[in-house]
Amino acid sequence: MHDNSLLLACCNHSANIDNNSIEISILKSVESGQIAQLKIGVFFREILSGCVCGDDPSAAITYENGYCELQVQLDKTTDIISF
Repeated sequence: MHDNSLLLACCNHSANIDNNSIEISILKSVESGQIAQLKIGVFFREILSGCVCGDDPSAAITYENGYCELQVQLDKTTDIISF
């Protein structure tokens, strides 16, 4: 199970995130000694629930693309990431 709490502020509708859709891009990195400061972009799909007006229950779920930018600090000696 993923902790998506940082992405919830970027959701526009349901705050339900498809964990299989999460992709991360490094936008900027600055290193100082054993610490790396990163700015990352996170792409994800938000799950939108709707009503079923026909016999196809798969039509009740749709997706909307989402994006969020986060600041991350990486300790290179311990590999611990903090946001």
